[in-house]
Amino acid sequence: MRHQYLKGAVVLLLATFLFQGYQCGSPEFTGAKVHMQQKNYEEAIRLLEIEVEKNPTNAEAWYLLGGLKADEGDYEGMNKAFDQALKLSLQHAAEIRAIRYNNWGQNLNLGVTYLEKASPDSSEYYERSINAFKRSIAAWPDTGLTYKYLAYAYNNKGDLTNALENYAKAWELDQDVEALKRMGRIYIVRGEEHKTKFETVNAEKLKKWKTVENVKKMSNKSDVLQALGAPDNIKRGPRGSKKEEWTYNAYALTVSVDGDKVTGKSFRTPYNPEIDSTEYRVAQQEFTKAVEYLEQATEKDPKDSETLNMLLRAYIESNRLNEAIKAFQMAVKNEPDNKINHYILGVLYRQVGQFDDAIASFKEALRIDPNDADATFDLGATYYNWGVDIIKAAEEKGETTEAYKEKFEKALPYMEKVSETKSDDPQVWETLGTIYARLGQQEKALKAFDRADKIRKGN
Repeated sequence: MRHQYLKGAVVLLLATFLFQGYQCGSPEFTGAKVHMQQKNYEEAIRLLEIEVEKNPTNAEAWYLLGGLKADEGDYEGMNKAFDQALKLSLQHAAEIRAIRYNNWGQNLNLGVTYLEKASPDSSEYYERSINAFKRSIAAWPDTGLTYKYLAYAYNNKGDLTNALENYAKAWELDQDVEALKRMGRIYIVRGEEHKTKFETVNAEKLKKWKTVENVKKMSNKSDVLQALGAPDNIKRGPRGSKKEEWTYNAYALTVSVDGDKVTGKSFRTPYNPEIDSTEYRVAQQEFTKAVEYLEQATEKDPKDSETLNMLLRAYIESNRLNEAIKAFQMAVKNEPDNKINHYILGVLYRQVGQFDDAIASFKEALRIDPNDADATFDLGATYYNWGVDIIKAAEEKGETTEAYKEKFEKALPYMEKVSETKSDDPQVWETLGTIYARLGQQEKALKAFDRADKIRKGN
């Protein structure tokens, strides 16, 4: 038993001597420490690099080398050295963390300072902030906050591609909801840019297409003349009738009229305005991406109305109204006393023709705030639109109806109320004038139309 103990003690003692000899015996390692004391850091680095190449298990040498690399701003070299030191020993783990943290924080604060100074007139500060944030990331690569600030800098500079990349990294590392929101906003901006390009490139063709589309059964003959101009040819109907066929060669279009109304339209060949939809398709892809990220953000923070409004915009632009309705149904469930969500849901219901649901939503908004002018106007406008739809449906069937009057009568008090708070809005007076006219109140109708006209003319 004693023999075994003595043998173990000797082995331990030899190991201690060997370790001490190893630490002190290397001329490169000893020389590096001397040069560090003399503040000759360049030579110290050179000797430490030789030392770790010869003795790669010297954790102390790796640690010292990492510290000197940090002082030089060589964060790649710092991290390589520190990682090796930590693989071998955790003796200097606290010091390594402190060095990394300090270099990360100093560069992060410097980047923020530059970013605060940056502006279109001082754009050089954007580059300075970007470089500082990159150095901060190099010092401590696994911190999402730094990527978010780097994304801010790119975003403010106008480099949206790099901003997206860094917001995505911030989300990956820290699950930062703000990064998701920013990404959604960027995709909306980019979608709108492509949409504007599409509309600009195809402006004339889109105008013609819309003009032709607006020629429908029961349209007024005068509206067709105003939109398309005089026809290239007019073919009269039987004597004594008011039937005519108008031909527009540019559209290969024939419009049938009877008296003051359009009774039909046909094309000799399918009308193709040859619209280039390339930018439109790209815009849709961008809006779809916005939906993807904003849905995640809303899931994380369902009560954030700003994100909900951005999501609504993305839904509408990507023609996904049913999904928008579901999102805002959930929003009003989560916050039943949030009048904005009730209002938005009402607008969405009206867009898909769910007038009863729209009216209920606007009334909920007014229950919360009886003086809300927008909800008041849109409640009246919903009754008005419902009445207009009833009129159009009857006209398309060649029928007459009085059913619309009930809707206009319900719209009237709301429109009259909103005319008091939005007295300078011509749209309010025009809608009010149309309601008065349809209800046979001609004198009030003329006054309302006159008021709208004066507002538009600036009187």
